[in-house]
This record gives sequence, C-alpha cells and structure tokens, in this order.
Amino acid sequence: MRTLRHLTTGSLVLVLALTACGGAQQDGPDRGTAALTVQTSTTPPVPDAPLTVTTWTVATVAGLTAPEGREARFTLTPDGQASGTLGCNRFNAPATVDGPTVTLGLLTSTRMACEGPAGEVERALTTLFAAGPLTWKIQDRTLTLTAPDGSTLTARGATAVE
Repeated sequence: MRTLRHLTTGSLVLVLALTACGGAQQDGPDRGTAALTVQTSTTPPVPDAPLTVTTWTVATVAGLTAPEGREARFTLTPDGQASGTLGCNRFNAPATVDGPTVTLGLLTSTRMACEGPAGEVERALTTLFAAGPLTWKIQDRTLTLTAPDGSTLTARGATAVE
C-alpha cells in the first residue's frame, strides 16, 4: 500500500509539473501537445581571432603542408591590404573583406627562386589567393579560406604572446 501511495503522489507531481510547463493554451488541431520553438540567429558567431590584424601562419594549402622553417605568413589590415611571406618570397596585395568573403587583388612579390616543398606551397598559395572571392571561417584560432573550386587553406592565428 505504501508503494502505491508513493507512486500516486509521484504521478500527481509529474502531472502538475507537465501542466505548469505547458504554459498558455494552444489553438488549433494540435491542442494539448507541447510545441518547441527554436530560434536561430542570422548573426555569425564572434570569431576567437579577428580576420584582420592577426598574423596567420599557413599550415596547409591545397592539400600541401607548409615545410618547417619556411612557413608562409600573412596579415590582412583593416585598411584593405594583405602582406606577408609566401614561404620564400614576400608579397603585398590589395584585399577586400565583404562579409563572409575576402578577395585579394594582384600580388606583387619578390622574385627569389624557390625549389622543393616551399616552392610548391608558394605556387599553391599564389593560385589560391588569385582564385577569386575566398570564403573565410575562423574556429579555435584557425582560419580556413575556401576557393570557389573547393581548394582550401588553413592557417593558425598568432596569440598575443607570439
């Protein structure tokens, strides 16, 4: 009898809790069923490193891994410039950030001969930068740039200590 009393009391508490959560009465054929409303935001999440003024060190580009000691680095400025090193040669270019895309203009660079893996990464990076509007995303201090053809670049953002 004692178990039945606890079961009945527990059932009553559950019914009261569900009734309280039901809120306002609903109209329409689904009356009595709970509705779940999920609101989504059209505002993108705040990146954990800003796209501009961060020095980005290239990890991979178009499937190639940047060789140690010859890493490519670049920075985008708020006033519309990109500059850095392609792994071998230094470069500058106009840059336009428009929402989720960044477009680099014609690159001007030094002309040192670059052989081996560093040269391959430099050519892939130059091709990617010239590919047109690149979609950008930053997550966990990692920048991903994606070209219209699907090729990508990943780069790690420097911390304040670096």
